[in-house]
Amino acid sequence: MTSSPSPDERRRWRAELRRHHPDLGGDAEQFLRTLRAWESRPASALAGAEVRFVHRPRGARRVLAWWRARRSPAPRRVV
Repeated sequence: MTSSPSPDERRRWRAELRRHHPDLGGDAEQFLRTLRAWESRPASALAGAEVRFVHRPRGARRVLAWWRARRSPAPRRVV
């Protein structure tokens, strides 16, 4: 895989897991093999994943941020 999996690849993987899920009458061994194969993908497959940390204000600053956001005019909707 070159980057993060496409939605189609993820859909096929999830269908495979459902097919072999032990709670749904599937083979537990095949379920675990499929799950481990997905988890052991090369690191390059995860290169497109982005992690973003967001700092949220606490205490009085949180209340002030909420109040400012509440009082600001709502963005216009384009229809």
